[in-house]
Amino acid sequence: MRFSRDLVLITGATGHVGSCTLLHLLESGYHVRAAVRSEAKIAAVLSRPQIRALNPGSRLTFTIVPDISVPGAYDHAVDGVTHIIHIASPLATGDSVPADRHDEFFIRPAVQGTLNLLEAANMVGTVRRVVITSSIVALVPYNEMEGITKRSSLKPVSPNDRIPFVPGPYKDTFAAYAASKVASLHHAEAWMARERPAFDAVYLHPGFVLGRNDTALTPGQAMQGTNSVVLALLLGKRFGPYAGTTVYAEDVARAHIMSLDPSVFGNQSYILSQTSRWNDAREIARRCFPEAIKSKMLVMGGSVKTTNLPVDTSLTEETFGFKFTSYEEQVKSTISQFLELRLRKGPVFNMSGDVSVKKRDVFVNVRAITC
Repeated sequence: MRFSRDLVLITGATGHVGSCTLLHLLESGYHVRAAVRSEAKIAAVLSRPQIRALNPGSRLTFTIVPDISVPGAYDHAVDGVTHIIHIASPLATGDSVPADRHDEFFIRPAVQGTLNLLEAANMVGTVRRVVITSSIVALVPYNEMEGITKRSSLKPVSPNDRIPFVPGPYKDTFAAYAASKVASLHHAEAWMARERPAFDAVYLHPGFVLGRNDTALTPGQAMQGTNSVVLALLLGKRFGPYAGTTVYAEDVARAHIMSLDPSVFGNQSYILSQTSRWNDAREIARRCFPEAIKSKMLVMGGSVKTTNLPVDTSLTEETFGFKFTSYEEQVKSTISQFLELRLRKGPVFNMSGDVSVKKRDVFVNVRAITC
């Protein structure tokens, strides 16, 4: 049950999942404090039409945390807070981060940011629950995500699965990102077991998050994050394999809000994902967006290989009481926004249907993981 005095601190509200979660928090009537890196980020949040339409007034406030890895980073941010949703974490952005900086860029901020938040929550004494956005990659060996090693259909990924942290160097930024999620989960659970705070923790593990991204204002921005897997496929690119585990952004946001309810068991992991086949996006586009294909705004020559990864989401469905939105709806939402931005902002590809950015740039985008 939500009380009028509840105050939720959210981190990562300027990203895909965070922006959607922030909107759901405000729509649900919560008072929200968003931790952002700068004044510019505050302005960006307040400028969103979806936020302005809600007219949250004093129900939405901000605190600036320039560096989540600095000791005591969240000490002032948690003042008077009753619940925390921790989404902020380094994201993979292709191979733009040199291998010798993977630990500095991914591992340390992910671990220290989470531990700093838990320490602050413990110190303030008003927090009742912390919801931590992890990822399915924290539960699945990297080789299985990449399809190098096959997982038996008789042993689906379970929310109670745990894998060992493997220190770098890593072969690419996706591997480094995955390792950061493994490390963060390990440290958070170890801290909770050791400190036994007055609050509990819920760990959410989304797959590849798809659907409208309110932070994207241009076609190029729509091509960032995991939406770019579907969009690059429909712009003629061939790559993969990727695990066929996707989830609608709205479902992820709803799960975050529902996790604040004490009826949801704490100190427990919940998987947010369903089984999908990436190339089904072609048939969905052909059926739902025929004019975009006719005009070469979308093309059918792309392909993304799918790694079959069985996942057990029965605990999630029983706990939250909803079925995951279909892959078709995820794809339609992703394409719709891209086409809206494409028509508004002008060409992003030439008449042959080729993307008017370098192949390397598209590769960087499709490696950007936002879950």
